[in-house]
Amino acid sequence: MAASTRSEVMASSTRRAIIDLLAAAADTADSTGDVGAVGAERGPERHGLSAAEVGSALDLHVTTARFHLERLVAVGVVESLQRRGAVGRPRKIYVDARSRRPGLASAEALQAFTELLTSAWSAAEDGTPGDPERAGERWVRERAEEPAPPVAGTRGAWLGKVGMAVDLLDEWGYQPELGTSAGGRTVELTLHDCPFLTMARAHPEIVCGIHRGLIRGTMAAVGEDGADVELRPFVTDRTCSARLTTAATFHRAAPQRT
Repeated sequence: MAASTRSEVMASSTRRAIIDLLAAAADTADSTGDVGAVGAERGPERHGLSAAEVGSALDLHVTTARFHLERLVAVGVVESLQRRGAVGRPRKIYVDARSRRPGLASAEALQAFTELLTSAWSAAEDGTPGDPERAGERWVRERAEEPAPPVAGTRGAWLGKVGMAVDLLDEWGYQPELGTSAGGRTVELTLHDCPFLTMARAHPEIVCGIHRGLIRGTMAAVGEDGADVELRPFVTDRTCSARLTTAATFHRAAPQRT
């Protein structure tokens, strides 16, 4: 039997509920400081749940819970860890794989974001609030060092330009996953664990507007100012999605002569 894809595994409402449960467990540990005591060289202990705890929370038999958990482990959505208690054999727990490396913005990105927030909230000459998206676009434009190249005419050139936006998002602390559709003309970036999550939940119109402007400004800086940029915040509790679609029509690249 062919291996299941992540989308097939995640089509189950039970497995989505398990992911939400593990994410909530990680969030609870973060908010209470309950990270366990481990050696400094290993870093903080990651909080997870056993199959029995998952089954109890979701009213599933432990064997059923373990089956679903192992399917999630197989596609990399969940990780299993061994925890050794004071007595007895090691205890197997399951953790949300996204808790492995939470998004952390660089010091430069944090400083820039503070400046962008100030700009977005400052009043314009007519007394109206500033536009967060325009503030993000302006931040990129003011730092562009070279003229924008021509619109990409091939799939490879377009994806290379999208890579500029991916690099920026990575610098700002995101962990984008890429997928393409429409023959490569549309790229979907799945963004896990926003490094500004608390602010984004409180003020999505400001934080998400800034990030939409950063992406749009980056695409303009690489010559794709006609690209359609859509940002969908909180597709899940900890995930956002950005869709970039080029306005260009691709042509086949000429073969290189040797």
